[in-house]
Amino acid sequence: MGSRIITVVIVVLILPLAAGGIAIAMNRPMLFDPPGFAKRLSIYLRYNAAETAANPLLPELRIRRYGVSEDRMKSAVERTIRSLPRWTIIREERAVGAYQIGITSLIWRFRDDLSILVTGTASGEMEVYVFSVSRVGRADLGANRVHILTFYEALERQLKENS
Repeated sequence: MGSRIITVVIVVLILPLAAGGIAIAMNRPMLFDPPGFAKRLSIYLRYNAAETAANPLLPELRIRRYGVSEDRMKSAVERTIRSLPRWTIIREERAVGAYQIGITSLIWRFRDDLSILVTGTASGEMEVYVFSVSRVGRADLGANRVHILTFYEALERQLKENS
């Protein structure tokens, strides 16, 4: 009887907590960066989407600007998307700089959607807006934030390599 109780405790409590902890850790949580541990954990457990903005909830999600031509930026965005594993272009409208991507998670095989919009600014820079949302669930444990950061990091490598 005692071994059944231990098994139930492990299956019902410990395994889900461990799986959640592993998922958060894989998503590079930056738990102690601003706006702080409690706020970040709350965001990871309450939202299933992330987006870049002028004043985002998390500072790393600020919209990024680049001093390159529109054509060079769109080419870099396209190369970046194609270079990322488990990323599939669903729709591409190069003329307006809009891209829709499907992403399959590595372990759980969840599908997420990511949208990218490339626009010019009054100062002549190119602005890259990114929105990522999970198809399933009420919380993403930071996965959509990581999709955005992964894209930006790969994009910046593309721009550097092809300068």
